Amino acid sequence: MISLSPDPVAVPGETKEGIALGAGAPLVVPSVRPLASSVPAPTAPSIAPTESAGIAAVAGAPSPSALAVSPPPVVVFTEPAFLVRQEPAYPERARRAGVAGIAVVRIWLTPAGGIERVELAESSGHRLLDEAALAAAGASTFTPAARDRQPVAASALATYRFELR
Repeated sequence: MISLSPDPVAVPGETKEGIALGAGAPLVVPSVRPLASSVPAPTAPSIAPTESAGIAAVAGAPSPSALAVSPPPVVVFTEPAFLVRQEPAYPERARRAGVAGIAVVRIWLTPAGGIERVELAESSGHRLLDEAALAAAGASTFTPAARDRQPVAASALATYRFELR
C-alpha cells in the first residue's frame, strides 16, 4: 500500500513559497515479500548445438562477436580560446549619445586558429557598438579548437559589454 499526501512532490530544487514541495509528506511503502505460486517455473526448450564452419554454436544464439560490446571511443574536444582578446574602443559618438548595450559576435576559426570570418550573433541595438564589437573580435587572436589533439575548424561566441561609467 502506498500513501501520498495531497501536496505535490517537488522536482529536485523546486520550491513553493520558500518551502520544498512535499517536504515532510508521508510516504508509506510496504515491505516486498515474494508471492507463492503453484504454477511450475517454465523450462527452456532444448536446443541442439549445430556445427557451422568448424565452430560449435547454439541455434538461434548470437555469435560471440555480437556479444562483445566495446564502449564507444572517447572523443576529447578542446574549445578555442583567446590568446589575445582585443577589447573594443567605445565609439565616441555612442558615448556622447549615452548609448550602452551588449553585442555578441560569432567568430569562425580555421584549424590553425586564424579568423575566417566574424558575424553579429546578437545586436546591442546600436550600429556603432555592433561595429566596434566586430572590429575587436576581428583583431583578437585565438588558440585553435582540437578534437583528439588534432586542430579543427570551429566557431566561438564572444560577448562585448559597452557600459557608460
